Amino acid sequence: MRGSVYALSVPSFWLAMMLILMGAVLTGCFPPGGRGATVSILGASWSLFTLDGLRHLVLPALALALPNIALIARLTRSGTIEVESLDFIRFCRAKGLSGRRILLSHTLPNISVPIVTIIGLQFGGTLAFAVVVETIFAWPGVGKLLIDSVQLLDRPVIMATLTFVAAAFVTLNALIDLFQALLDPRIGLSN
Repeated sequence: MRGSVYALSVPSFWLAMMLILMGAVLTGCFPPGGRGATVSILGASWSLFTLDGLRHLVLPALALALPNIALIARLTRSGTIEVESLDFIRFCRAKGLSGRRILLSHTLPNISVPIVTIIGLQFGGTLAFAVVVETIFAWPGVGKLLIDSVQLLDRPVIMATLTFVAAAFVTLNALIDLFQALLDPRIGLSN
């Protein structure tokens, strides 16, 4: 669990630079930045569908995913410890249910609502940190577009980018609320 505390504590820009140092400079396994080879599909250039593009995607994806994975792991661990000490779990053990069945049928449904909430909120945080990570890795994305627009004082592009990010965040939160109602019947959709 020390690794998750470390991953949570490290700023995204420093993590991105350390991934470049370890993955690109010292080992040479991955390219340090850029987009890689692209292929044209429906008039748009996609690097996701080429092997070189996937190699270029590994380090930025790790820089964005590691802190989120650490937070979810810590939340899952603390929720599991809390639920495992409750009476109904002890009753399930006394009944002779297997540990796997207790975990899948009783523990996970009880800790799923806060985990789903944090996952939804982390998507918003990922959009915010993508600005920094895309700039460090020279990845042509929405974050880099925003930084370039701020430097050029291109107000319409800044407003459009921020509107897109806000709409994505609101949509994700609405979907998370609907998903929570499916996970926990006590949460009503009528409110």
